[in-house]
Amino acid sequence: MKLSLLFLAVGFLLVLLQTTALHLLPLGPIVPDLMLVLCVYWGLNHPTVAAVLGSFILGYSVDVFSSPLLGLNAFATSLVFLAVYLSSRCIWIHDSLLSAAVVFAASLIKGLALLTASSLFLTADGLWRGLIHYMLLDALAAAALAPVLFFLLRRGQRYMEAPEMPL
Repeated sequence: MKLSLLFLAVGFLLVLLQTTALHLLPLGPIVPDLMLVLCVYWGLNHPTVAAVLGSFILGYSVDVFSSPLLGLNAFATSLVFLAVYLSSRCIWIHDSLLSAAVVFAASLIKGLALLTASSLFLTADGLWRGLIHYMLLDALAAAALAPVLFFLLRRGQRYMEAPEMPL
């Protein structure tokens, strides 16, 4: 329970960084999806009901802070968690390069899910061409940051799961 609360608190911190502070950095329109990295970590290393609920809540919180349509990011993060969880049952990933590749693929899955769902509700000419370019750049940025975030999440998980010594 403590570990799930720690991950949820980290997730809300990542959502805060993603929706406010990263827009101030000189990366232009590229915003790495840090919360997606946490959802991938949950799917690979901590697949529980709390992680599913946490992925949905974090996606919904991104919707509340920065999306014109409520529920799109919640749907996309839930879909990413499911895809990563199902793929993690077939492969074991503990290498930082492979985890970055999974984050890249998950970011593309999320981007395509958002594009598909938003095209049902929004009409914009040329939406696909511009967004696919930024979707690839965002996926690369998230994949580049994934090994560092995975390292920090593993360290926090080991700290929370460390047995306490009796006095």
